[in-house]
Amino acid sequence: MCHIEQCGSFPSGDDGALFHDGEISGYRFGDGAADRRIAILPDIYGCTSFYRGFAAHLAARGAVVDLIRTFEDLGELAEHTREAAFKRRHRLKDRTFVDAFERYGRRRGISGVVGFCIGGLFVYELARREFPAALVSFYGFPQGLPNQEVLDAPLTYLDTVTTPHLTLFGAEDDLISKEIQTLLSAIGERQPACRVRVFEGSGHGFLTDLDATDPHRRDNAAKALALCEEALFTTARAAA
Repeated sequence: MCHIEQCGSFPSGDDGALFHDGEISGYRFGDGAADRRIAILPDIYGCTSFYRGFAAHLAARGAVVDLIRTFEDLGELAEHTREAAFKRRHRLKDRTFVDAFERYGRRRGISGVVGFCIGGLFVYELARREFPAALVSFYGFPQGLPNQEVLDAPLTYLDTVTTPHLTLFGAEDDLISKEIQTLLSAIGERQPACRVRVFEGSGHGFLTDLDATDPHRRDNAAKALALCEEALFTTARAAA
């Protein structure tokens, strides 16, 4: 399951301000004077309370954080169900969105992008396009996703990508098969730009395990968050 409910380990995220910047809109968190600018690409459920809290958490570390409304033109979900979310997702034009986000990100001077699920898939594409920022993909889809504007499956091009990016997923992710995990990990071993970290005992959407009672799952989530923050806050933005 993707991220819908608030994570108790993050702030409430109620103080985000709605913004519109050309083709892209979202909720902005943090002090506008901060030099580091981070964008979050959420999953198919959009800007839920989980992502608002995550954005507020990153902003508290000293960044301006833009939580992107990926589905702005497609309306709000009538209900937070998998069926409704996928129905809306299939109306999204993936390539058109990534093109618009890339223009916005370069214009805005975004220094880091973290994407979840479908947002993680878009992070792979940004790495392919040599987007000049720290790039983090949480349980993206290296096998790609079907859509009316299909982006190439990352497994077909990651061997040639030289822009550094970090991929985080759980070994028990039921949306990324063991075969795909093996292929992605092999790419990570031979391609230095593709940094892959697999967490044993964790499944899809495991960052919510920050609130878990199981110590192993909670520790995995904490380690993943630390790796994400290390990438976002210590990686210098490349020259545009």
